[in-house]
Amino acid sequence: MFIPNTVLTSRCNKWLFTLALVGCITPKIWAQETAKPLFEMGIGIGAVNQPFYPGSGQQRNIVFPAPVPIYRGKVFKSDSRGIRAEVVDEPRYRLDISADINFAINSDDIDAREGMADIDTMLQIGPSFQIDLYDGATNRIKLNLPLRFNLGVSWQGVSDNGFTFAPNVSFHHGFQWRETPWLASVSAGPQFGSQQFHDVYYHVADRYATAERAAYRADAGYSGSRITASIRSRTDQRLWVLFARYDHLSGAEFEDSPLVETNYGLSVGFIYSRFVFRSKTTVSRDDEKVVRR
Repeated sequence: MFIPNTVLTSRCNKWLFTLALVGCITPKIWAQETAKPLFEMGIGIGAVNQPFYPGSGQQRNIVFPAPVPIYRGKVFKSDSRGIRAEVVDEPRYRLDISADINFAINSDDIDAREGMADIDTMLQIGPSFQIDLYDGATNRIKLNLPLRFNLGVSWQGVSDNGFTFAPNVSFHHGFQWRETPWLASVSAGPQFGSQQFHDVYYHVADRYATAERAAYRADAGYSGSRITASIRSRTDQRLWVLFARYDHLSGAEFEDSPLVETNYGLSVGFIYSRFVFRSKTTVSRDDEKVVRR
């Protein structure tokens, strides 16, 4: 899913990007079609209530347009896991390279960062390795090992913002309700980041230090733990997604930063989209063979 940068401006964008569809995580109960369109396009709307960043004591409400492009190519794909190139795609495991975007943060909107420099848009790119621990008729359990290298992007150029590693285990349950397929998902795991990445959000340079905000430099290491949950209903005509995320920062390397006002954060939101275009060219679910109608 793609969310335009004219609306979203926080670190939470990656979470919205990856939770919105969950289209690649489909239990066998849903595998009824022998072929799917090579390309689909949906348009819709979404809303989220979220902290400005993990540890921020301020929440905000955002309403955003939600275009949903889906492309099912043999190597390049666009779906629930973002825009990516699949390097390895085996029945029990897969490796891909994907990219996400966290859009800029205006420090004037955050009391704790008043007078500090804004946070640049961040491009996150890297490999993700997924292993199916269990793949049943209605349930699936996965081990996900995403590694992301982060680049700060602004009109002044590109900067190295370090890397993140977020291993997690996810559980997915497909079911029918009112003759409509639904998918419930939950994932949990620790977060880790380099010093450069932690500094983006939690570093206080000497020139920004005040009587209430001491100078601070974060270390690399543990970034807290995260639980995400979503429930999704997808038909040929529309997509509904409800989602939530809980961050727990107790024990994080940056926990004592003056920019951390709370050790927990909760984000909730929804996305609704209607599909307005489906290509006549289809792709076989079994062998990804392109079939033209």
